[in-house]
Amino acid sequence: MSYQLINCRALQAPQLCAAMNAAFSDYVVPLSLTADKFTDFQKQRGFSADHSFVAMSGTEIAAFWFSSPPLSAYQNCAYTLSVGTLPAYRRKGLSRQLLDKVIERQKSDAGRGLQLEVITTNEKAVKAYEKSGFETRRTLRVCRISEKRPVSIPRARFPLETFSVDQLPDDESAFFDTRPTPQNSRAALRALREQTRVLGLRLDGIVVGWGASYEDGSVAQIAVRRDFRRRGIGRALLDGLSAATRTDQLTFVNVDTAAKGVNAFLDRIGVEDRIHQSEMKLMFQD
Repeated sequence: MSYQLINCRALQAPQLCAAMNAAFSDYVVPLSLTADKFTDFQKQRGFSADHSFVAMSGTEIAAFWFSSPPLSAYQNCAYTLSVGTLPAYRRKGLSRQLLDKVIERQKSDAGRGLQLEVITTNEKAVKAYEKSGFETRRTLRVCRISEKRPVSIPRARFPLETFSVDQLPDDESAFFDTRPTPQNSRAALRALREQTRVLGLRLDGIVVGWGASYEDGSVAQIAVRRDFRRRGIGRALLDGLSAATRTDQLTFVNVDTAAKGVNAFLDRIGVEDRIHQSEMKLMFQD
């Protein structure tokens, strides 16, 4: 059987969404995104129709590789949003063929590499990416906390303000120990600004911390300036986000395990680990 490899410019979001749902339909927790949620997924992760490719079997999508353009904030590496093959078309080498098309397109725009995340226990996928040249660069934590669970940090009261994304400090170096993954980046917050809640704290007119979460309670960023940590500011920000998103459960996706400050904080407030992911990178040869 022959397949046509094309970019996604002529394809609409509902068709791409249906293909992604079908590709992950036989997972332990099947994916079931609505068209609107898929559109948010595209915006948040920087989807580019020009840099994303599908393998077509007639009029049906058999496999896909969704990608962003090269990202200057990540050394001109592009972010892979999702890779999948529909069950009937697996073990035909389609992902490898799509990867070649993606690399070719990225290089034409001075892209230097690709990065993606994969669940650490998905050994088959990890090995497949390694075979294609990807290397693990860091381990990411996915965890959650419920307001019903006891916490060891006393709740402190601070005068939190509602911020716009554009009010956040341009220089994040005093707040983050490691760079957020693309889906939690400043660009992602801007892309979903209408669905994002940002709360911040100023002391003596200086921004000393902020928290940002999406509508579903997923915390994109929790940042406290290093010289203001261990004062209950992080806990206050989470309380505020929980109230603002009207949920009693907050989820933290892709927390770098090497970020000592935020991980120590999460452990103190009693988070429950869900999974770990490997951030893998493929750097192109010059």
